[in-house]
Amino acid sequence: MEKRLGALPVAAEFLRWLDVAGIVEGVCPGGASAHLTHGQVIEALVANRLTSPAPLVRVGDWARTWAVEEVFGIEPDLLNDDRLARALDAIAPELERIAGTVGARAIAEFGIDVSRLHWDMTSIGR
Repeated sequence: MEKRLGALPVAAEFLRWLDVAGIVEGVCPGGASAHLTHGQVIEALVANRLTSPAPLVRVGDWARTWAVEEVFGIEPDLLNDDRLARALDAIAPELERIAGTVGARAIAEFGIDVSRLHWDMTSIGR
């Protein structure tokens, strides 16, 4: 079966470089009951949004047509709606902390000059 590769390896490398899965797992431990940690699920969702920006439906189908198993080591059937919902529910209360930690990691890893960066972390409607 032929699968799409596109920018998937690049996305995977950046996600690993920023340690997105490790950060998510550090803040939201557990969740491996479906053979995937919350961090693995979130990395797959980020890759999904970067390679195939569409509504968050049929992520398993996307993973079957893209080389997700080969690049991330995730079986497409594990990315079902229930597993995605559990991961999203787990990170929701910690989203600001996760985004801040990933952002700080990106600043450090890529040597971003923060004197010229404005990152508005305020939220609206809370």
